Amino acid sequence: MAQDLYSQNNNEINNSPYMPDGYEKTTQRKRLLLIVVGVIVGVGLIVVVAFLLLSPSAQDKYNKAATAAARKVTPNAVVNNVKVAGSFAVATVSDPTAKGQAKAGNATIFKVNKDGSMTQIANGSYFSPTDLLGLGIPLATQATLAGRNLAQVQKDLAGECGYTSGNVPGYIGFNGSFNPGGWKIDALTLSGLEQTLSDTISAQNARAKTSGTVICVNATRKNSNKTTDAKTFISTFTLQVQFIKGDGTITSHTLTFSNGHYRTYTLDGQKM
Repeated sequence: MAQDLYSQNNNEINNSPYMPDGYEKTTQRKRLLLIVVGVIVGVGLIVVVAFLLLSPSAQDKYNKAATAAARKVTPNAVVNNVKVAGSFAVATVSDPTAKGQAKAGNATIFKVNKDGSMTQIANGSYFSPTDLLGLGIPLATQATLAGRNLAQVQKDLAGECGYTSGNVPGYIGFNGSFNPGGWKIDALTLSGLEQTLSDTISAQNARAKTSGTVICVNATRKNSNKTTDAKTFISTFTLQVQFIKGDGTITSHTLTFSNGHYRTYTLDGQKM
């Protein structure tokens, strides 16, 4: 009997996966695959949700860490409004057993350690930009902690220092008292001192980029001193001053001046 090639080809076509029987088998496999994938995704979602429900939130961790740190200083401390930025945090810490401002709550600064714990480093009713810079907190971090933008914080810094624009810096801290004995700078001496410093710093600022401009000179009590020559009775005063740039960079310098007939001023050992 002659081979019916058409019939043979027709049978092969009927067994093809593109015909009804083959299509049903393929569809079943796809459905099975979708079910398996669905089960895996469902189980994954359940695991994720369970983890989120069982694990404390980041804010809870911050609150616990700040409370533990605050209670090392104030045993009855209650901590609220913890904000974290970089390796620093700020919160309101109150003591319900105290009176006055302590009971109402003070702004408190924490250092965030690598293990997630915190250490209280300052507490007070208010912190200026220079206060926070002195604690090692950059201007960008200050802005994040305060919920403000960097330009606003930079403007606050300039305002605190009395700086407006140009190469002449502002001055803060020089009207305070210094060690030893709480000596102060008289108005005439202060005028000459600031003028001499301004001349020196202005020359440096003229060569610096805008971000490198020294906008503030802050006189500190740290390492301040006073010595008097036993023969001439001329006193030499020493101050540690901070040069603060517009970007918040701080450098420390040693400033000296005398009250002799011919006043002398030095900065880091160099005569001005």
